[in-house]
Amino acid sequence: MSCMEFDVIIGVGGVVINYQHVVNFVLDIRGIVNDDDALQEQIESVLAESNMQQFLVVEVPEKEGSKVLLTPYNQVDGARYLDPNTRTVFGFDHLRRTASEPQEAEGEEADSERPHEELRGLLQKELDSYVEGHYPEGAVSVFCHEGSVVSCIVSNRFSPNNYWNGSWRAVWSFNPETKQLNGSTKVRVHYFEDGNVQLDTQSDFAVDVPEPLDPAGAARRVAKLIRGYEAEFQQGINDGYRQLADKTFKGLRRALPVTCSKVDWENIANYKLGGEIVKAEQ
Repeated sequence: MSCMEFDVIIGVGGVVINYQHVVNFVLDIRGIVNDDDALQEQIESVLAESNMQQFLVVEVPEKEGSKVLLTPYNQVDGARYLDPNTRTVFGFDHLRRTASEPQEAEGEEADSERPHEELRGLLQKELDSYVEGHYPEGAVSVFCHEGSVVSCIVSNRFSPNNYWNGSWRAVWSFNPETKQLNGSTKVRVHYFEDGNVQLDTQSDFAVDVPEPLDPAGAARRVAKLIRGYEAEFQQGINDGYRQLADKTFKGLRRALPVTCSKVDWENIANYKLGGEIVKAEQ
């Protein structure tokens, strides 16, 4: 079985999956492949890609209370990642989902030596406050990446016992040189009781951030723009649901029988069907 085939299975077309789903998947594939060495060799890279796509939230080892998202923007090399807030580089086992071997970031790995680190730290504080107030189970990490300040937001809700999972993910990239903010927000919800119903929607944004742009002012303005665009996106989803209820679903069934009149249940015998039921009872 090729790595591409593994990717097709675990991605499930973008369905939100929790860790128990991953465990079950690996155990099932292990029984099919019957070769632990081949499984270990190929599954690690697939799980790494999946975890980074879903912005997995990880506790930084030996840094109590510190968490960071696993993303392509803080991947140092292979299975090592950077937490810019604690300036820690650590290894991560994507199969067991365990972090280990923390080291102090040095040289190019240390965000403190990158341009725009001051802006990154200020924006992290602004977005920490925003996420805490708007996402019950949310997390945000801000990184310096290729000359831009990239903010990643995630909020997952898993309820497999009630047959649904959901995820909100957003990436916002601000370039201090061009003063442009680009963002992409995605929502995926999967309901799978006696069926398979999915919501998969995405919206992209691009806006110029007006001057003045000192680090503190830029952080406040970028955070304000993110709040505004995400609120607009959320409102659009709410409006879509109302339209489904008011128009789309109503178009799937008749509001009235073909007679265009409500059934008078007190005089059911007046109907042909009612008459047949009365005769059958006599």
